[in-house]
Parts: sequence; structure tokens; C-alpha cells
Amino acid sequence: MKRSNILIGSILLFTLLSSACGARTPAPTSTLPATSPFTPTEKPTIQVPRSPTTTPEALTERLGVVWVPGANALAGYVVRSFLQIPVGMTWGPDGYLYIADWAGRHIVRVAKDGSMDDLPFWKTTMPLQYDGPRSVAFDSQGNLFTNNHGSIFRLDSSGNVTELQGIQGSPIGSLTISPADELYYSDRAQQGGALRKWDPSGRSETIVADLPFAENMVFGLDGSLYLTQMAQPQILKVNVETGEVTIFQEDVCGNDPCFLAIDPEGDIWARGINRLTQFTPQGVVKPFVVDGFEYPGLPYYWHTAAGIAFDNEGGLWIASYNSWLKRLVPLTPGEADPEFTLQTISPGLEVCDLDMDKEGNLYATDMNGMQILRFKPDGEMDVLLDLGFDGRSAIALGPDGVVHVGLPNGEIVRLEADGSYSHYASLTTRRMVFGVDGALYAIVGDYGQTKSIARITAVDTFSTLASEIEGIPLGVGEAHISPALDSGFYVFTEQDRNLFFVDYEGQGHLIANLRDLGGGGPVVMAASPVTGDIYFIPHGPYTVFRIDPEGNSEEVAYNVFGDPWGMVVSHDGQWLYVAESGVIDRIPISSGSN
Repeated sequence: MKRSNILIGSILLFTLLSSACGARTPAPTSTLPATSPFTPTEKPTIQVPRSPTTTPEALTERLGVVWVPGANALAGYVVRSFLQIPVGMTWGPDGYLYIADWAGRHIVRVAKDGSMDDLPFWKTTMPLQYDGPRSVAFDSQGNLFTNNHGSIFRLDSSGNVTELQGIQGSPIGSLTISPADELYYSDRAQQGGALRKWDPSGRSETIVADLPFAENMVFGLDGSLYLTQMAQPQILKVNVETGEVTIFQEDVCGNDPCFLAIDPEGDIWARGINRLTQFTPQGVVKPFVVDGFEYPGLPYYWHTAAGIAFDNEGGLWIASYNSWLKRLVPLTPGEADPEFTLQTISPGLEVCDLDMDKEGNLYATDMNGMQILRFKPDGEMDVLLDLGFDGRSAIALGPDGVVHVGLPNGEIVRLEADGSYSHYASLTTRRMVFGVDGALYAIVGDYGQTKSIARITAVDTFSTLASEIEGIPLGVGEAHISPALDSGFYVFTEQDRNLFFVDYEGQGHLIANLRDLGGGGPVVMAASPVTGDIYFIPHGPYTVFRIDPEGNSEEVAYNVFGDPWGMVVSHDGQWLYVAESGVIDRIPISSGSN
């Protein structure tokens, strides 16, 4: 096999989606959003899926994201959270929060009680059906503006949608409305990035040139524009009248999109990866208190960055790229610099590991809801276990069908029929599988620790199978393991990006180094129990590769955008299940899939 160079029509996006299913402070759980079962550091190139052969005049169901060229179709879902990847958001004049849900392909409207619906114009606005909204803003007349990577749209109060002419972004970062009701937008190109102002006559004026990766913006109460750049740590302050640019803050955002909001007192809030920071207009860090804890600081893990917006009570709505939505509720609404309590509005869905039984039941570890879930082939979902604490868990089904879970506290447990669990081994693992010999094989080691493969044969009975293969250490980065038919296992190490084979005696060899497939950071890997082919998704190009046991690769699907963390192949070898932000994809990988 040769690696294909097929491109579907790509847009250069520089989105480092470097999240982790790591430790977070427990949050209240709530009901998982309605599902639609089985229906339709580096700067990566992200591909926008091309349209199916025929597009209905008005969709009745939001399109998927993952494009499968061999099937000439978009993949379906096992489950799809109503809110998938929240990007920009704003408080509307009607008392609702509006969220641009990029992968969900719609603008979500949220009431303070947490109920959600969406604006229906996604059904007929074709450009948004294939590249979802990235930001949202209102002018003083109540007109809503939103953009994807190539266009800006205006939705007026009568529901009419107009695509604005004269837009020059390639791609567009985000947009905002000034106090004078003027539309500004960012061009986030690496070369030629800029801040621009749109004129209703259909022209764009460049306010600031040479702003590579120009991203998110907000106007302060004094009329200054604050702006962030992708993969740049600083916040800039722009005088839009003169074009003068100064650095407002040096080290805030990190290698992730960075979102901004202004509170009623005029303070600037920045939402970077794992961080939420408040600044005075003079640039001084200003502590704030949530549930008795002072920030910035521990213990809350703010996770990957997404939109933030203040409501009319001074409450701050906070989203994460992994699909959750929370609100900092002021204890005394309207009070200057209030203390807050943290409320979960929607937990979304963040699955970090998957496994499947021969009957087609899919098992998942949901870190947002802190639960172990089972999805049946008919779409019904069961909660098998409420973990009661946060962190990333591994999952594996034994030959007897018993579910084993690697808990984030360093314990492996067996799920019992009565819903309880019993101790199996004291080992820290995030990836584990059963071998044909009936033993459980686990990648052992916490973050930053040297990894090894352990063989577990009974309660607290285990030994080390391997810590290196062919003289090559497994390293200290994350590692993945999947059965290689009946002969052993495939092992992938993220640090060096090596794909190995190892047998049941701990002997093996290097199959290939996969660094040339692109991307950096986390990956997912799973092998077919029928063919032995390995399926691999790098964190970067978001392409699904099929790799044969000799290391040859080909591209089989595109656009797994939402931080894929878990993956498994069905027992018949026809379907690939991938967990990403807010969804579990069901991707056909065999000509017999239907």
C-alpha cells in the first residue's frame, strides 16, 4: 500500500488542540444530552470535508464531520452531545447565551437554567453545514454576526441570512462589534495575518497588518481593542483609530486559542489553556474567588480553552474545547468584584478510552460525567459506574465479558454485576487490553514516568513483560497498546512516535516510526481483530491512517477534529469507533460496512 496524497479541500488552521483527559475538580453531573445513535508543539493543516454528492435544500439533521472517501459519505455517530466544540460566545440582547459550536455546525442558544436550543438557519445556510461557526456577536440593532473560516454572515431580526461581501480573511479568526457598531474581524493567516474593519459598502480596511495568527478580540469599556494570536502567549492592545499596537500582557495564553471577555467593571478576563486570569485595565493581575478558593492558582483545572462571556448579572460563562459549559455565578449579582460559585451548565462528553464486546456493545470512560458508560447497538445508553472522582480511566473487557477499569487513583478494578467494583491490581494505567491467553496487559506509569508493559494474571499478581523493545525504551511519554491478532500486541509511544510489535514473551521489533504522518502530541491507535491492520490518528492532520503490519500506510478518513482520545475496531472489522470532543464517531472501514 502507498500513502495517499488525497486532499479534500484544505484550509490552513493553526489550532493546537493540546488537551488532556487529566485531573479536574469534580463537578456536578447532569443528564447526558440526547443522542443520535448510528446516524448520519506543531501547527497542523485541518481539512474541511467536501459536500456529499447531493445536498438537500434544507437539512433536517446536522451533518457530521468525519469524511470517508471510500464510502463517499460522512461518518455517523454512536452519541453526539448537543454542544460539541464551543468556540466563541456572547451574551445576547434577549437574555440568552449564544455559542458558536464549530464541530456541531450550529449556533447554540442557552438559557440561565441550562436549557439549550439552536438557531435554525444552519438548515439552509450551506457554507455553515460544512464548516461550522467560529464566533458570534450582536450589534445594537439586534443583528447577529457569525463567521466560519471563509465567510461572515449576518442574521437579522427577521431571520434573513446575508453573506457579507468584501471579506479578506484567509482564514478568518473571529469577529467583534465595536461600541460604534462597526464590525472588526481577524485574519489568522501565518503570512499576512491582520486586523480588519468591514464597511457596509462591501469593503474591508486593514487596521493592523503583520499580525500572524490573529485570533480572538474584545473591546474594552474605554474603546481599546484587546486581541490574541494563536500559539502566541501575549495579549495585544490596539488603538483602532490610530492602528497603534502595544503588548498588554506578556505570558497569558500559551499554545492554544486564547479567548477574552470584559466584565462590568472593565476588567479583562483571559481564557487560555488550563488558565483563567483577570486583569485590571492597567494590566495588573486581579485575584478572584470561586467556592472559597482564590485564583489564579489551584485546585481547579480549567482545561482546554474555549469561549467566555459575561451575562447581565455579572456571571461568567466558560466553555472548554472538550464540550463542557460552566458558569461562574456571582454570589451577589451586580456587586463589583463578587465572589463566585462554579455551576456546571452542561457536562458535555469527553471519552478517554473505548472497548467493545462481540455483541456490539460499546464501553466508554466519560471523564466529564465521571462515569463508565455502555452503548447498546440499538442506541440505548447505560451508566455502569459513577466514579465519584475525576481523572482519566482505562477500560478493557475480559474474555468472560467482565469490564476492568484502570482508575486515575492507581487502582485497576473489576465491575461486578450489582454495579459495585472489586480490587484487581494496584497499578497506574491509561491503556490496557486482554491477550488471547486471558491475561490483562497494561501500559504502566503515570505522566512523566518511565513506561512498561505489565502482565496481570490474577488479583495483585503481575509481572513486567517489557520496558523496552529491541533495545528501544518505551520512554516517559504516553503509550498505547492493542492486540496484534493472536500473536502479541502493537505498542505506540507518543514521545518518539515509534510503532512496535511485541509478543507474549516480551520480544519484538520496531515496525515504523510514524513521525512523517504529521502532528504532535496525543494520538489514538487501535488494531483490527480481523486483518491485523492498525488504525492511527495523529494529533495534527486529524487524518485516520490505516497501517499494515509491515508499516505501510494509507489515508482512510479525514477531519477527526475534536481531540481524539479513545478508539476501538469492531469485532467484525467493519467499523472504527473514535471518541472525540462531544461525540463518539462510527466510521466504516470495510466494504462490507452498512
